Amino acid sequence: MKRKLLAVMLVAAMTASLAGCGNQGAGNPSSTPDSAVNGGSQESQGTQGTEGEGSGDGQVTLRFASWALGTAEENNIERQMIAAFEESHPNIKIEIAEDITGSQWNDALATAAAGGSLPDVSLIATLPTAVSNGWALELSDLIGADSADWNMVPESLRESGMYNGKSYGIPTSMHIAGIFMNTELFDEMNVTPLQYGYSWEEFMSAAEKLHNPSNGIAALKYVNDFPNFLPYVWDDNQGWYTYDGVQVHLDSSEFIRAVKETQNLVSYSWAGLSDDQKNISAGAEAGDYDAWLKGCTAMWYDASYCCGGYTDGSGITYNVEYVGLPDGKNAIIPDYCFISSTTQHPQEAWEFVKFMFWGVDAAINRMDIDDADDSVSWVALPITADEAVLQRYFEKFPVKGVQEAYENMAANGTVVEAFKFAPAYEFVRWNGTTGIELDGQEATMANIVDKCISGELSIDDYASQLNTLANSFISEERAAIDARTK
Repeated sequence: MKRKLLAVMLVAAMTASLAGCGNQGAGNPSSTPDSAVNGGSQESQGTQGTEGEGSGDGQVTLRFASWALGTAEENNIERQMIAAFEESHPNIKIEIAEDITGSQWNDALATAAAGGSLPDVSLIATLPTAVSNGWALELSDLIGADSADWNMVPESLRESGMYNGKSYGIPTSMHIAGIFMNTELFDEMNVTPLQYGYSWEEFMSAAEKLHNPSNGIAALKYVNDFPNFLPYVWDDNQGWYTYDGVQVHLDSSEFIRAVKETQNLVSYSWAGLSDDQKNISAGAEAGDYDAWLKGCTAMWYDASYCCGGYTDGSGITYNVEYVGLPDGKNAIIPDYCFISSTTQHPQEAWEFVKFMFWGVDAAINRMDIDDADDSVSWVALPITADEAVLQRYFEKFPVKGVQEAYENMAANGTVVEAFKFAPAYEFVRWNGTTGIELDGQEATMANIVDKCISGELSIDDYASQLNTLANSFISEERAAIDARTK
Protein backbone atom coordinates (compact mmCIF):
# COMPACT_ATOMS: atom_id res chain seq x y z
CA MET A 1 0.00 0.00 0.00
CA LYS A 2 2.10 2.83 -1.28
CA ARG A 3 1.85 6.36 0.10
CA LYS A 4 2.99 8.83 -2.54
CA LEU A 5 4.31 12.37 -2.22
CA LEU A 6 1.20 13.85 -3.81
CA ALA A 7 -0.96 12.29 -1.13
CA VAL A 8 1.42 13.55 1.52
CA MET A 9 1.12 17.11 0.23
CA LEU A 10 -2.65 16.89 0.21
CA VAL A 11 -2.73 15.49 3.72
CA ALA A 12 -0.41 18.20 4.93
CA ALA A 13 -2.67 20.86 3.47
CA MET A 14 -5.75 19.35 5.05
CA THR A 15 -4.04 19.02 8.41
CA ALA A 16 -2.94 22.63 8.28
CA SER A 17 -6.52 23.72 7.75
CA LEU A 18 -7.66 21.53 10.63
CA ALA A 19 -5.21 23.21 12.97
CA GLY A 20 -7.17 26.43 12.56
CA CYS A 21 -10.58 24.87 13.02
CA GLY A 22 -10.96 26.26 16.49
CA ASN A 23 -11.88 29.62 15.01
CA GLN A 24 -12.78 28.96 11.40
CA GLY A 25 -15.65 26.50 11.30
CA ALA A 26 -13.80 24.06 9.06
CA GLY A 27 -12.85 21.18 11.27
CA ASN A 28 -13.20 18.34 8.80
CA PRO A 29 -9.96 16.62 7.93
CA SER A 30 -11.14 15.29 4.60
CA SER A 31 -11.57 16.61 1.11
CA THR A 32 -14.91 18.12 2.08
CA PRO A 33 -15.22 21.59 0.51
CA ASP A 34 -15.19 24.35 3.12
CA SER A 35 -18.29 25.90 1.59
CA ALA A 36 -20.30 22.72 2.09
CA VAL A 37 -21.29 23.85 5.57
CA ASN A 38 -22.97 26.94 4.13
CA GLY A 39 -26.37 27.16 2.52
CA GLY A 40 -28.56 24.11 1.96
CA SER A 41 -31.55 25.62 3.71
CA GLN A 42 -34.02 25.17 0.86
CA GLU A 43 -36.65 22.51 1.20
CA SER A 44 -36.54 19.65 -1.27
CA GLN A 45 -39.33 20.18 -3.80
CA GLY A 46 -38.51 17.39 -6.20
CA THR A 47 -40.91 14.46 -6.18
CA GLN A 48 -40.15 12.87 -9.50
CA GLY A 49 -37.23 10.51 -10.13
CA THR A 50 -33.73 11.70 -10.82
CA GLU A 51 -32.05 11.62 -14.19
CA GLY A 52 -30.97 8.06 -13.43
CA GLU A 53 -33.57 6.63 -15.80
CA GLY A 54 -33.57 3.14 -17.23
CA SER A 55 -33.30 2.88 -21.00
CA GLY A 56 -35.84 0.10 -21.40
CA ASP A 57 -33.18 -2.54 -22.11
CA GLY A 58 -32.21 -3.16 -18.48
CA GLN A 59 -29.66 -0.37 -18.41
CA VAL A 60 -29.66 2.04 -15.47
CA THR A 61 -27.86 5.37 -15.19
CA LEU A 62 -27.04 6.76 -11.75
CA ARG A 63 -25.94 10.36 -11.24
CA PHE A 64 -23.18 10.73 -8.68
CA ALA A 65 -21.97 13.92 -6.97
CA SER A 66 -18.56 13.90 -5.32
CA TRP A 67 -15.96 16.55 -4.56
CA ALA A 68 -13.20 13.90 -4.60
CA LEU A 69 -13.17 12.99 -8.30
CA GLY A 70 -10.44 15.28 -9.59
CA THR A 71 -10.31 15.45 -13.39
CA ALA A 72 -10.74 12.75 -15.98
CA GLU A 73 -7.11 13.27 -16.99
CA GLU A 74 -5.92 12.68 -13.42
CA ASN A 75 -7.96 9.46 -13.25
CA ASN A 76 -7.64 9.28 -9.48
CA ILE A 77 -8.65 6.34 -7.33
CA GLU A 78 -12.29 7.46 -7.14
CA ARG A 79 -12.63 7.49 -10.92
CA GLN A 80 -10.85 4.15 -11.18
CA MET A 81 -13.29 2.73 -8.62
CA ILE A 82 -16.21 3.99 -10.73
CA ALA A 83 -14.72 2.26 -13.78
CA ALA A 84 -14.30 -0.95 -11.81
CA PHE A 85 -17.92 -0.77 -10.68
CA GLU A 86 -19.18 -0.26 -14.22
CA GLU A 87 -17.08 -3.18 -15.42
CA SER A 88 -18.50 -5.48 -12.74
CA HIS A 89 -22.03 -4.09 -13.15
CA PRO A 90 -22.45 -3.72 -16.94
CA ASN A 91 -26.14 -2.82 -16.54
CA ILE A 92 -25.31 0.31 -14.48
CA LYS A 93 -23.66 3.45 -15.82
CA ILE A 94 -22.38 6.16 -13.47
CA GLU A 95 -22.81 9.74 -14.67
CA ILE A 96 -20.84 12.45 -12.88
CA ALA A 97 -23.12 15.27 -11.69
CA GLU A 98 -21.02 18.12 -13.04
CA ASP A 99 -23.59 20.69 -11.89
CA ILE A 100 -22.82 19.94 -8.23
CA THR A 101 -19.58 21.80 -7.60
CA GLY A 102 -17.36 22.23 -4.60
CA SER A 103 -17.61 26.01 -4.55
CA GLN A 104 -21.17 25.97 -3.15
CA TRP A 105 -21.87 22.30 -2.52
CA ASN A 106 -25.00 22.43 -0.39
CA ASP A 107 -26.47 25.27 -2.42
CA ALA A 108 -26.00 23.22 -5.60
CA LEU A 109 -27.69 20.22 -4.00
CA ALA A 110 -30.57 22.43 -2.86
CA THR A 111 -31.01 23.79 -6.38
CA ALA A 112 -30.97 20.27 -7.83
CA ALA A 113 -33.50 19.09 -5.25
CA ALA A 114 -35.81 22.02 -5.96
CA GLY A 115 -35.65 21.19 -9.68
CA GLY A 116 -36.28 17.48 -9.16
CA SER A 117 -32.80 16.50 -10.34
CA LEU A 118 -31.03 15.55 -7.14
CA PRO A 119 -28.22 13.07 -7.95
CA ASP A 120 -28.94 9.48 -7.04
CA VAL A 121 -25.89 9.44 -4.75
CA SER A 122 -24.16 12.49 -3.25
CA LEU A 123 -21.35 13.07 -0.83
CA ILE A 124 -22.38 15.42 1.95
CA ALA A 125 -20.27 17.42 4.39
CA THR A 126 -23.03 17.79 6.97
CA LEU A 127 -25.46 14.89 7.03
CA PRO A 128 -28.16 16.79 8.99
CA THR A 129 -28.51 19.11 5.98
CA ALA A 130 -29.51 16.19 3.76
CA VAL A 131 -31.86 14.70 6.37
CA SER A 132 -33.58 17.91 7.48
CA ASN A 133 -34.26 18.91 3.86
CA GLY A 134 -35.71 15.52 2.97
CA TRP A 135 -32.99 14.77 0.42
CA ALA A 136 -31.79 11.50 1.97
CA LEU A 137 -33.45 8.12 1.49
CA GLU A 138 -34.22 6.15 4.66
CA LEU A 139 -32.12 2.99 4.37
CA SER A 140 -33.73 0.44 6.69
CA ASP A 141 -35.00 -1.88 3.93
CA LEU A 142 -31.69 -1.83 2.05
CA ILE A 143 -29.71 -2.41 5.24
CA GLY A 144 -32.02 -5.20 6.34
CA ALA A 145 -31.40 -7.09 3.12
CA ASP A 146 -27.64 -6.62 3.49
CA SER A 147 -27.29 -6.83 7.26
CA ALA A 148 -24.39 -9.29 7.42
CA ASP A 149 -22.02 -6.98 5.56
CA TRP A 150 -23.46 -3.79 7.07
CA ASN A 151 -22.87 -5.12 10.57
CA MET A 152 -19.14 -5.31 9.81
CA VAL A 153 -19.07 -1.50 9.68
CA PRO A 154 -17.97 -0.20 13.12
CA GLU A 155 -21.05 0.15 15.30
CA SER A 156 -20.32 3.72 16.35
CA LEU A 157 -20.04 4.72 12.68
CA ARG A 158 -23.29 2.98 11.75
CA GLU A 159 -25.13 4.66 14.58
CA SER A 160 -23.78 8.11 13.76
CA GLY A 161 -25.78 8.11 10.51
CA MET A 162 -29.06 7.43 12.31
CA TYR A 163 -31.77 9.84 13.39
CA ASN A 164 -34.68 8.72 15.56
CA GLY A 165 -33.67 5.12 14.99
CA LYS A 166 -33.62 5.42 11.19
CA SER A 167 -30.54 5.24 8.97
CA TYR A 168 -29.70 7.90 6.39
CA GLY A 169 -25.93 8.27 6.27
CA ILE A 170 -23.56 5.90 4.47
CA PRO A 171 -19.87 6.13 5.44
CA THR A 172 -17.52 6.86 2.57
CA SER A 173 -14.25 7.10 4.48
CA MET A 174 -12.97 6.52 7.98
CA HIS A 175 -9.86 7.58 9.84
CA ILE A 176 -8.91 6.81 13.42
CA ALA A 177 -7.62 9.64 15.57
CA GLY A 178 -5.45 9.84 18.67
CA ILE A 179 -1.92 10.53 19.85
CA PHE A 180 1.12 9.94 17.64
CA MET A 181 4.59 9.81 19.19
CA ASN A 182 8.03 10.69 17.88
CA THR A 183 9.64 7.78 19.73
CA GLU A 184 13.16 8.99 19.00
CA LEU A 185 12.54 12.09 21.13
CA PHE A 186 11.25 9.81 23.89
CA ASP A 187 14.53 7.87 23.68
CA GLU A 188 16.68 11.01 23.63
CA MET A 189 14.92 12.33 26.72
CA ASN A 190 15.04 8.92 28.42
CA VAL A 191 11.24 8.82 28.68
CA THR A 192 9.41 5.52 28.34
CA PRO A 193 7.08 5.72 25.30
CA LEU A 194 3.38 5.57 26.02
CA GLN A 195 1.67 2.25 25.44
CA TYR A 196 -1.82 1.79 24.03
CA GLY A 197 -4.21 2.07 26.97
CA TYR A 198 -2.10 4.67 28.78
CA SER A 199 -3.77 6.85 31.41
CA TRP A 200 -4.23 10.61 31.37
CA GLU A 201 -1.80 10.84 34.27
CA GLU A 202 0.82 8.95 32.25
CA PHE A 203 0.26 11.29 29.33
CA MET A 204 0.77 14.37 31.49
CA SER A 205 3.86 12.87 33.09
CA ALA A 206 5.35 12.21 29.65
CA ALA A 207 4.53 15.76 28.50
CA GLU A 208 6.27 17.27 31.50
CA LYS A 209 9.39 15.16 30.97
CA LEU A 210 9.57 15.65 27.20
CA HIS A 211 9.17 19.41 27.16
CA ASN A 212 12.62 20.92 26.64
CA PRO A 213 12.37 24.62 25.74
CA SER A 214 16.10 25.22 26.27
CA ASN A 215 16.74 22.99 23.24
CA GLY A 216 13.77 24.24 21.21
CA ILE A 217 11.80 21.02 21.79
CA ALA A 218 8.10 20.97 22.71
CA ALA A 219 6.26 18.01 24.15
CA LEU A 220 3.15 18.68 22.08
CA LYS A 221 2.05 20.06 18.75
CA TYR A 222 -1.35 21.83 18.47
CA VAL A 223 -3.53 21.26 21.56
CA ASN A 224 -6.78 23.20 21.03
CA ASP A 225 -8.53 20.04 19.78
CA PHE A 226 -8.27 18.35 23.19
CA PRO A 227 -11.65 19.65 24.51
CA ASN A 228 -13.27 17.78 21.61
CA PHE A 229 -12.41 14.35 22.99
CA LEU A 230 -11.29 14.65 26.63
CA PRO A 231 -14.84 14.77 28.08
CA TYR A 232 -15.50 11.43 26.36
CA VAL A 233 -12.30 9.97 27.81
CA TRP A 234 -13.51 10.79 31.30
CA ASP A 235 -17.20 10.04 30.75
CA ASP A 236 -18.24 7.91 27.80
CA ASN A 237 -21.82 9.14 28.13
CA GLN A 238 -20.52 12.37 26.65
CA GLY A 239 -19.56 12.06 22.99
CA TRP A 240 -17.48 14.30 20.77
CA TYR A 241 -17.46 17.81 22.26
CA THR A 242 -19.90 16.39 24.85
CA TYR A 243 -22.61 15.68 22.21
CA ASP A 244 -24.60 12.67 23.45
CA GLY A 245 -26.82 12.24 20.41
CA VAL A 246 -29.39 14.74 21.67
CA GLN A 247 -27.56 17.68 23.22
CA VAL A 248 -24.17 18.91 24.37
CA HIS A 249 -23.02 19.33 27.96
CA LEU A 250 -20.66 22.29 27.86
CA ASP A 251 -21.49 23.00 31.50
CA SER A 252 -20.38 19.52 32.63
CA SER A 253 -17.48 19.11 35.02
CA GLU A 254 -15.71 17.04 32.37
CA PHE A 255 -15.86 19.78 29.74
CA ILE A 256 -14.80 22.48 32.17
CA ARG A 257 -11.91 20.27 33.25
CA ALA A 258 -11.02 19.59 29.59
CA VAL A 259 -10.72 23.30 28.82
CA LYS A 260 -8.61 23.90 31.91
CA GLU A 261 -6.36 20.93 31.16
CA THR A 262 -5.95 22.19 27.60
CA GLN A 263 -4.99 25.62 28.94
CA ASN A 264 -2.28 23.86 30.93
CA LEU A 265 -1.17 21.88 27.85
CA VAL A 266 -0.48 25.09 25.92
CA SER A 267 2.61 25.59 28.07
CA TYR A 268 3.93 22.22 26.84
CA SER A 269 3.15 22.92 23.17
CA TRP A 270 5.10 24.44 20.28
CA ALA A 271 2.88 27.51 20.57
CA GLY A 272 4.04 27.85 24.17
CA LEU A 273 7.69 28.32 23.18
CA SER A 274 9.15 31.78 22.74
CA ASP A 275 10.54 32.81 19.36
CA ASP A 276 14.06 32.57 20.79
CA GLN A 277 13.40 29.01 21.91
CA LYS A 278 11.89 28.07 18.53
CA ASN A 279 14.94 29.51 16.78
CA ILE A 280 17.11 26.94 18.53
CA SER A 281 15.45 24.18 16.51
CA ALA A 282 12.80 24.56 13.77
CA GLY A 283 12.80 28.36 13.71
CA ALA A 284 10.46 31.04 14.98
CA GLU A 285 8.68 31.17 11.63
CA ALA A 286 7.87 27.43 11.71
CA GLY A 287 4.28 26.46 12.43
CA ASP A 288 3.54 23.53 14.65
CA TYR A 289 3.12 21.19 11.67
CA ASP A 290 6.58 22.10 10.36
CA ALA A 291 7.96 21.65 13.87
CA TRP A 292 6.49 18.15 13.95
CA LEU A 293 7.93 17.30 10.54
CA LYS A 294 11.35 18.49 11.68
CA GLY A 295 11.24 16.36 14.81
CA CYS A 296 10.90 19.26 17.25
CA THR A 297 7.69 18.08 18.95
CA ALA A 298 7.30 14.73 20.70
CA MET A 299 3.54 14.10 20.53
CA TRP A 300 0.75 15.09 18.17
CA TYR A 301 -2.99 14.53 18.17
CA ASP A 302 -3.96 13.67 14.60
CA ALA A 303 -5.77 11.06 12.50
CA SER A 304 -4.56 8.07 10.51
CA TYR A 305 -4.78 9.94 7.20
CA CYS A 306 -1.45 11.52 8.16
CA CYS A 307 0.20 8.08 8.11
CA GLY A 308 0.56 8.37 4.37
CA GLY A 309 3.28 10.89 5.07
CA TYR A 310 5.48 8.55 7.09
CA THR A 311 7.35 7.05 4.16
CA ASP A 312 10.39 7.94 2.07
CA GLY A 313 10.23 11.40 0.55
CA SER A 314 7.87 12.84 3.16
CA GLY A 315 10.42 14.71 5.23
CA ILE A 316 9.78 12.49 8.26
CA THR A 317 13.11 10.90 9.23
CA TYR A 318 12.21 9.52 12.66
CA ASN A 319 10.07 6.67 13.95
CA VAL A 320 6.38 7.38 14.61
CA GLU A 321 3.99 5.24 16.63
CA TYR A 322 0.29 5.59 17.41
CA VAL A 323 -1.24 5.05 20.86
CA GLY A 324 -4.81 6.33 20.51
CA LEU A 325 -6.51 8.30 23.26
CA PRO A 326 -6.14 7.72 27.00
CA ASP A 327 -7.61 4.49 28.40
CA GLY A 328 -7.47 2.84 24.97
CA LYS A 329 -10.27 4.98 23.57
CA ASN A 330 -10.30 6.23 20.00
CA ALA A 331 -11.97 8.75 17.75
CA ILE A 332 -13.28 8.17 14.23
CA ILE A 333 -13.11 10.92 11.62
CA PRO A 334 -15.78 10.01 9.01
CA ASP A 335 -17.23 11.17 5.72
CA TYR A 336 -20.72 10.32 4.49
CA CYS A 337 -22.85 10.11 1.39
CA PHE A 338 -26.59 9.68 0.98
CA ILE A 339 -28.91 8.09 -1.55
CA SER A 340 -31.52 10.46 -2.92
CA SER A 341 -35.04 10.08 -1.55
CA THR A 342 -36.26 10.59 -5.12
CA THR A 343 -34.07 8.05 -6.86
CA GLN A 344 -35.85 5.58 -9.11
CA HIS A 345 -33.11 3.02 -8.53
CA PRO A 346 -32.46 2.62 -4.80
CA GLN A 347 -31.12 -0.93 -5.06
CA GLU A 348 -28.63 -0.05 -7.78
CA ALA A 349 -27.58 3.05 -5.84
CA TRP A 350 -27.03 0.89 -2.75
CA GLU A 351 -24.91 -1.56 -4.74
CA PHE A 352 -22.85 1.37 -6.02
CA VAL A 353 -22.11 2.93 -2.61
CA LYS A 354 -21.31 -0.47 -1.13
CA PHE A 355 -18.86 -1.22 -3.93
CA MET A 356 -17.33 2.26 -3.76
CA PHE A 357 -17.02 2.87 -0.06
CA TRP A 358 -17.91 0.47 2.71
CA GLY A 359 -18.17 -3.13 1.51
CA VAL A 360 -15.47 -5.78 1.33
CA ASP A 361 -15.15 -5.20 -2.42
CA ALA A 362 -14.57 -1.50 -1.78
CA ALA A 363 -11.52 -2.20 0.36
CA ILE A 364 -10.15 -4.93 -1.91
CA ASN A 365 -10.49 -2.89 -5.08
CA ARG A 366 -8.98 0.19 -3.49
CA MET A 367 -5.99 -1.82 -2.30
CA ASP A 368 -5.62 -3.38 -5.76
CA ILE A 369 -5.64 0.03 -7.44
CA ASP A 370 -3.21 1.44 -4.87
CA ASP A 371 -0.83 -1.46 -5.47
CA ALA A 372 -1.04 -1.23 -9.24
CA ASP A 373 -0.90 2.52 -9.88
CA ASP A 374 1.96 4.64 -8.54
CA SER A 375 0.04 7.83 -9.31
CA VAL A 376 -2.73 7.18 -6.75
CA SER A 377 -2.88 6.50 -3.05
CA TRP A 378 -5.49 5.29 -0.58
CA VAL A 379 -4.91 6.54 2.96
CA ALA A 380 -8.30 5.83 4.57
CA LEU A 381 -8.99 2.76 6.73
CA PRO A 382 -11.22 -0.06 5.50
CA ILE A 383 -14.83 0.39 6.63
CA THR A 384 -15.25 -3.31 7.32
CA ALA A 385 -14.19 -5.80 9.97
CA ASP A 386 -13.52 -8.50 7.37
CA GLU A 387 -10.43 -10.31 8.70
CA ALA A 388 -8.82 -11.00 5.33
CA VAL A 389 -9.18 -7.36 4.30
CA LEU A 390 -7.69 -6.07 7.54
CA GLN A 391 -4.80 -8.54 7.44
CA ARG A 392 -3.85 -7.44 3.93
CA TYR A 393 -4.30 -3.75 4.72
CA PHE A 394 -2.20 -3.69 7.87
CA GLU A 395 0.60 -5.86 6.48
CA LYS A 396 2.00 -2.76 4.78
CA PHE A 397 0.66 -0.06 7.08
CA PRO A 398 3.50 2.39 7.80
CA VAL A 399 2.79 3.26 11.45
CA LYS A 400 2.88 0.88 14.40
CA GLY A 401 -0.09 0.92 16.76
CA VAL A 402 -2.92 1.81 14.39
CA GLN A 403 -3.87 -1.84 13.87
CA GLU A 404 -4.04 -2.52 17.62
CA ALA A 405 -6.25 0.49 18.15
CA TYR A 406 -8.47 -0.40 15.18
CA GLU A 407 -8.97 -3.92 16.50
CA ASN A 408 -9.93 -2.63 19.95
CA MET A 409 -12.34 0.13 18.93
CA ALA A 410 -15.42 -1.80 20.00
CA ALA A 411 -13.95 -3.14 23.22
CA ASN A 412 -12.41 0.08 24.50
CA GLY A 413 -14.87 2.64 23.19
CA THR A 414 -14.90 4.92 20.15
CA VAL A 415 -16.30 8.38 19.68
CA VAL A 416 -17.20 9.75 16.23
CA GLU A 417 -16.24 13.31 15.31
CA ALA A 418 -19.54 15.15 15.44
CA PHE A 419 -19.03 17.78 12.74
CA LYS A 420 -20.43 15.58 9.98
CA PHE A 421 -23.52 14.21 11.78
CA ALA A 422 -24.52 16.37 14.77
CA PRO A 423 -27.20 19.01 14.09
CA ALA A 424 -25.84 22.58 13.94
CA TYR A 425 -22.36 21.49 14.98
CA GLU A 426 -20.76 24.27 12.95
CA PHE A 427 -22.49 26.79 15.20
CA VAL A 428 -22.06 24.80 18.41
CA ARG A 429 -18.31 24.48 18.00
CA TRP A 430 -17.28 27.46 15.90
CA ASN A 431 -19.50 30.03 14.23
CA GLY A 432 -22.48 30.47 16.52
CA THR A 433 -22.85 34.04 17.73
CA THR A 434 -22.98 34.63 21.47
CA GLY A 435 -24.09 38.20 22.06
CA ILE A 436 -20.85 38.70 24.00
CA GLU A 437 -18.61 41.54 22.88
CA LEU A 438 -14.89 40.83 22.77
CA ASP A 439 -12.22 43.00 21.17
CA GLY A 440 -14.86 45.35 19.83
CA GLN A 441 -16.99 42.75 18.06
CA GLU A 442 -19.47 39.99 18.81
CA ALA A 443 -17.67 36.82 19.82
CA THR A 444 -18.39 33.42 18.32
CA MET A 445 -18.57 30.20 20.31
CA ALA A 446 -15.03 29.37 19.22
CA ASN A 447 -13.74 32.80 20.24
CA ILE A 448 -14.92 32.24 23.81
CA VAL A 449 -13.50 28.72 24.11
CA ASP A 450 -10.18 29.70 22.54
CA LYS A 451 -9.80 32.61 24.94
CA CYS A 452 -10.56 30.29 27.83
CA ILE A 453 -7.84 27.96 26.58
CA SER A 454 -5.40 30.85 26.26
CA GLY A 455 -6.22 32.00 29.80
CA GLU A 456 -7.70 35.34 28.78
CA LEU A 457 -11.13 34.22 30.02
CA SER A 458 -12.30 31.64 32.56
CA ILE A 459 -14.47 28.76 31.38
CA ASP A 460 -16.21 28.79 34.79
CA ASP A 461 -17.72 32.15 33.87
CA TYR A 462 -19.00 31.08 30.44
CA ALA A 463 -19.79 27.34 30.52
CA SER A 464 -23.47 27.69 31.39
CA GLN A 465 -24.10 30.38 28.79
CA LEU A 466 -22.22 28.46 26.10
CA ASN A 467 -24.20 25.33 26.89
CA THR A 468 -27.55 27.12 26.64
CA LEU A 469 -26.60 28.73 23.34
CA ALA A 470 -25.21 25.50 21.88
CA ASN A 471 -28.34 23.53 22.67
CA SER A 472 -30.54 26.24 21.22
CA PHE A 473 -28.59 25.91 17.94
CA ILE A 474 -29.03 22.14 18.05
CA SER A 475 -32.76 22.27 18.83
CA GLU A 476 -33.58 24.35 15.77
CA GLU A 477 -32.04 21.94 13.27
CA ARG A 478 -33.13 18.91 15.27
CA ALA A 479 -36.74 20.07 14.99
CA ALA A 480 -36.40 20.03 11.20
CA ILE A 481 -34.83 16.56 11.36
CA ASP A 482 -37.57 15.27 13.66
CA ALA A 483 -40.21 16.55 11.25
CA ARG A 484 -38.66 14.39 8.53
CA THR A 485 -37.79 11.29 10.52
CA LYS A 486 -40.44 10.73 13.19
